[in-house]
Amino acid sequence: MSRATDAIDDAPEAEAERPAEAMVVTSHPLAVEAAAEILRTGGHAVDAAICAAAVLGVVDPMSTGVGGDCFAMVWHEHALYGFNGSGRAAARATLEDLRARGLESVPERGVLPITVPGAVDAWWQLHARFGKASWESLITPAWEAARDGFAVTPVVARDWARATHGYQPVPVPGQVYVQEQLAHSLERILNEGRAAFYEGALADAIAARVAEEDGWLQKSDLEAHRGEWVEPLEGVYRGHPVYELPPNGQGIVVLQALAMLEELSLRDMDAVEQTHVQIEAIKLAFADARVHVGDPQRSDPARMLDYAYIQERVACIGDRARREVVSGLPAGDTVYVAVVDSQGNCCSLINSLYMHFGSGVVVDGMCLQNRGVLFHSDPAHPSALGPGRRPYHTIIPAMVFRGLAPWLVFGVVGGYQQPQAQVQLLHRLIDRGEALQAAVDAPRFRWIEGAKVQLESGTDPALIEGLRARGHEVIEGDAFGGFGGAQAIQIEPEGLVGASDPRKDGRAKRVAD
Repeated sequence: MSRATDAIDDAPEAEAERPAEAMVVTSHPLAVEAAAEILRTGGHAVDAAICAAAVLGVVDPMSTGVGGDCFAMVWHEHALYGFNGSGRAAARATLEDLRARGLESVPERGVLPITVPGAVDAWWQLHARFGKASWESLITPAWEAARDGFAVTPVVARDWARATHGYQPVPVPGQVYVQEQLAHSLERILNEGRAAFYEGALADAIAARVAEEDGWLQKSDLEAHRGEWVEPLEGVYRGHPVYELPPNGQGIVVLQALAMLEELSLRDMDAVEQTHVQIEAIKLAFADARVHVGDPQRSDPARMLDYAYIQERVACIGDRARREVVSGLPAGDTVYVAVVDSQGNCCSLINSLYMHFGSGVVVDGMCLQNRGVLFHSDPAHPSALGPGRRPYHTIIPAMVFRGLAPWLVFGVVGGYQQPQAQVQLLHRLIDRGEALQAAVDAPRFRWIEGAKVQLESGTDPALIEGLRARGHEVIEGDAFGGFGGAQAIQIEPEGLVGASDPRKDGRAKRVAD
């Protein structure tokens, strides 16, 4: 339980702020409807989020699935919990073996970047702790969508066609797409729970497939996996407690960038200067994360949030764009779910294969992730490849409080764009006082490296020229997956406000108490 919530049980006003209705927001209408039905029948926010994530693994298979990882933050009965559902490297995964194969880094595709998929275990543990609905009811909608097929939505069809690695025939919008093998695998998970994936027939199939190409992952690695309950990290922005999960996730980038911006008077700046200082703070935070973030046992987030160090970093923000080159930050994609139930419980959950279609290795209809590509080849680095280690991770669920209770349950998908877009969204909501949907809809920037920054279509031309005048190398126009997709629920005294990003196919759905 985090520091800002220690006194929650003694705060009578928190009870009065509970919403009278429930809401789910995510990136696909079928997932929204499935989660809404869980809420209608009395399920917990966690139940609804798991159900949505499972469906998304069927209807948006390039982004997520049971072969990926899952992180979550849960507000339950006046306490805040975090769960790190990222998988570890196999026991045989060593830098020595990598180099013996003639490689200097883990490749993007194939069997070597496959780490233990943590999603099913995360769902199981979250459900065991908080769930009210049956496990079967959470997985059944995904199983039915895979067995009977679903109509492919426009954004999914577009992204599928653009994906850099193929996965079965590419469907067209409106096509009914059936995944028989995946349905069989989901049926096993539905009937047998996590054991099917980590101990049973699915574990055998995964291990056998990896062994065919002399990969590292074995059944013993799957059997040994357990995700972990963690204490969320706390930052503060303009009086709002902001919570992110600790490393190996990159939520620390958000907190450090916000801590720098907290020292600056953004409300007194014009749009050019506001955007400039956000870009510069994000650069500095990423530079630090690249040095300090990796496996949880080898990371030290305390230095990045130390107040004296924050002051040093703020002093590095000048009138001109810094040109130091940090290695490129590729775009990515995943899925995010925000849920608030009628009891005021909240779940912020994110599930991912990392790059589109992950490793490109498919076992019994399940695409396996490629998180191992984020391991480092320097043995001294916190994200160095090694047995049982977890790499730097991009997916970051978040919550923002007002006082002692949640005000905003949100996340933004998009790989390294996630912390950048979270910072931009909070700036618009808190500094500029924008409405939630307007803040989500607004054009975004994506810092790439050095002075290079991409600005989304629709950005004010005066802002573009103003940034160029400050030395930013501006690229104009959209990028595939580059600007992220936000989903959010705002909890106000008068009720719940939801916003779903128009860059995706999703929606916000209110569920009556």
